[in-house]
Order: sequence, then structure tokens, then C-alpha cells
Amino acid sequence: MENRYVIGKNIETKIITEDKLNILLDFQREIIDKMQNKEWFTPLTKEEFLIPLQDKDNDYIFTYKKEVIGMLVLTCNIKEVLEEYKLPKGDYMLIDSIMIKDNYRGYGLQRQLLKYAYNKALEQKVDGLVATVHPDNIYSLNNFLKEGYQILHTLQIHGGKRHVMIKYIDK
Repeated sequence: MENRYVIGKNIETKIITEDKLNILLDFQREIIDKMQNKEWFTPLTKEEFLIPLQDKDNDYIFTYKKEVIGMLVLTCNIKEVLEEYKLPKGDYMLIDSIMIKDNYRGYGLQRQLLKYAYNKALEQKVDGLVATVHPDNIYSLNNFLKEGYQILHTLQIHGGKRHVMIKYIDK
């Protein structure tokens, strides 16, 4: 069965610049406001959205017919995060945020965003990708597992219990 929404086909990818950060903040607020389990997600601050813009990483939005339907925030080697997540030694790209608008869930978009992140990690020549997932968020957890991530361990971070997910990059 062909996917209804495909990045690069009918889903456009845009890199967000500092002057457009309100798009990310508004999208994040809209998604979290509609979530039943708000404890599954810790919102990023404006400053956290700015970190990827200072280096070679990026904040992305994904649009369908000019409507923002997804968001992906990728950041490399934030020392405090590496320490907090208790990662093995190496260079990692952090999936700091990944969100899909509720009307577009169930079409494989999160998995497409994970593949997109993997390709960015390949370009950056990092050792792996890392993210956190709330243990009760079975939809995201299953998407990460289907994309080859493994649960490194479970920690008490971001205001609750989180699985630290890792996917090593085949170099």
C-alpha cells in the first residue's frame, strides 16, 4: 500500500531560521495542548530551539499543502545531555523533538522523520542517534524500535521515566 504522505513527494521539508522560531513554538504548543498524556513530552524552550541554529544542526518543519504537519529538532553533542542520558562514549545526534500533527498520525510520518534524521546523522558522520521516549507512549516506542533503535536503559529524566533510545550509525 502506497503511503498517503511522503517526504520529498507531497511533504515539503523546511529548515527554520531564528526569525521563524515562533512557527516551532506555536506548533509545539498546539500539539501539546491536544495531547491526552501531556507528561509524555517535555516542551522545548525558545533557547533550546536556538541551540541547533548555532552549529551545523537544524530545526525542521514538514508541510503538506502549506500546513505545518510535523517538526523535527536535531542537535549534536550537547555535553550535558550526553552526561544526563548516560550514553557510551562517542559523537551523537540528539533527536530533541519529533512531533506529528494529530490528523496526520497513523500514516508512517514519524518513521519517515526518523529515516530523515538517520540520513542527517550519516551526513554529520556521528556515531549514533539518541532520543528519549516515555515508556507508555507505545506508538512512538514502536516506531523507534521498527527503525532499528534499541532501549539503552530507562532513566528518571525530563520530569518522569524515559527510555533512552539509541541507534548506531553504520559507517
